[in-house]
Amino acid sequence: MPDCSPLLVFPTQRELAMVEAGLSVKDRQHVLCCLCGFGPVAAAARTATLISQHKPSIVLLAGIAGSLDSRCHLGSSYEFASVRSYGIGVGTGNSFQSAEDVGWKQWQGQGENEQSAGFFGDMIQRRRSHTESMQNSIEGELLSACSASSSPEEAKIRKKQFPAGMAEDMEGFAVAAACTMLKVPWVVIRGISNTAGNRDQSDWHVEEALCNVSKHVSHFLVGT
Repeated sequence: MPDCSPLLVFPTQRELAMVEAGLSVKDRQHVLCCLCGFGPVAAAARTATLISQHKPSIVLLAGIAGSLDSRCHLGSSYEFASVRSYGIGVGTGNSFQSAEDVGWKQWQGQGENEQSAGFFGDMIQRRRSHTESMQNSIEGELLSACSASSSPEEAKIRKKQFPAGMAEDMEGFAVAAACTMLKVPWVVIRGISNTAGNRDQSDWHVEEALCNVSKHVSHFLVGT
């Protein structure tokens, strides 16, 4: 796989296998598919390593997420232009304060000016070219938590704290942070497998969600 090809990353082997199986032979030849790891720490570290190794033209994070809003439908796939960190800061639950709430930037650079260093706080906004169109994009933010909501009540607290949150994942902000620091474009495509806080996997729509993610990724690759 030559450098400067799109890099497609997944948190888990199951997500990678199901999405890759739905891609055409041409699609699979056009991208490098890799695991980035589960959760924000592994995802940030691994994505940065993969970028350094392969120098991709763009990084796509694909997988499942939990819905925080009725407009984010189970089984559907969405592109998110904004990702927000949740869980880094002070406190938990109703007492949680984000890093920016208490006056900290998550990345402040090392003496560079703000524009060149790609500074960011709790939210990272995707930058895209004027010619690029977003398929199934959704207004609002992807809330990237250090741990998923354990109950509907916990999900409601997070939605109340961050009303723009449409869905919840664990890797989106981490991948966007690695890409921002290394100045590589990024895209997050998430299939909605469950309602955030619902831990009964018999109610989840994983296969439908990942099938639609695969179609979504294929459509995106046509324009790259």
